[in-house]
Amino acid sequence: MTNRDRGRGPQQPPLPKPYAFVPLPEGRQNLATPVGHHQYKSDTLSGTLQAVIVACSPVHVASGILEQVPGDRQYPLVKGHFRTGGVPAIPATSLKGCIRSIVEAISPSAVHITRSRDIPRNMLPSRSVDQLDPAARLFGALGYLGAVRFSDAVLRQGKVIPVPTPQLFRPRPESVDTYFDGRTPRGRKFYMHGKLAKVDLPLEACDVGSRFDLRMDFSNLTPGELGLILIALGLGEPRLWPKLGGGKPACLGTIEVLEPRLTRDDPQARYTDFDAGTAPLEVAPLIAAARAEGLVLEPQLTRLAETLHWPREDRGCPDRNY
Repeated sequence: MTNRDRGRGPQQPPLPKPYAFVPLPEGRQNLATPVGHHQYKSDTLSGTLQAVIVACSPVHVASGILEQVPGDRQYPLVKGHFRTGGVPAIPATSLKGCIRSIVEAISPSAVHITRSRDIPRNMLPSRSVDQLDPAARLFGALGYLGAVRFSDAVLRQGKVIPVPTPQLFRPRPESVDTYFDGRTPRGRKFYMHGKLAKVDLPLEACDVGSRFDLRMDFSNLTPGELGLILIALGLGEPRLWPKLGGGKPACLGTIEVLEPRLTRDDPQARYTDFDAGTAPLEVAPLIAAARAEGLVLEPQLTRLAETLHWPREDRGCPDRNY
């Protein structure tokens, strides 16, 4: 509620919070020396993941530009959606951040981004690039470039539409009782899915059913590390439906990843054979390897799956102060 709205009659009680917490694990992090980028290892996997991203709810990633909507008298201006080459897309940074947050939550990884000073010691990031947790080995850390690279996911099927959403406010980390139980962090925060909230702030969003091309290149991953990413993308069991972009509290940004196609390169063969091909990789063995390598925390994965399951007809997203 803004200051302008204060004093306009009785205030309504806040709605339920649109998010839940995945608790932090109690054990140690899975620290290991990253393979690095100076050479390709014969016992690791390098290659490409291609898939299709389907929008289960409207997807909005802000471009920072107001766009005109010709002929729309109700919403002549909207907050624009990100584009690459003039085509609506989900930027690589949004994809990477979304999947990294899930990987951190379901694996023995550190809490890398926080304003809190009360994070347990076992959850603090390593100070050495020679000993990194799974998320840092995959996505990078200060002084170390990660082993996976996302491309912008370009819209291939679908359209952009104006979606009227509620005014949202910044997170309030100073709300200690919300994020802490005493001095104990409640965990990592994830927004739930639900029925779309519609009010009066128009966003340009890719409509439900829109399809995007997903591409991720990877190098020097163990089978389990690649499997961990596949689980985070929602390709394992229990299933996950990630959320990304803007308007997550209002139930925008729900996506599903379908039709995965994994290929493995032979980097050594590429130096000797100009026409060196690729070999397919199966998803199920890689997901099994993630568990065999101790990279999956089952209680955290189960809790996150409860938060990110779809569809959610049982809850509506807040259309006002929560």
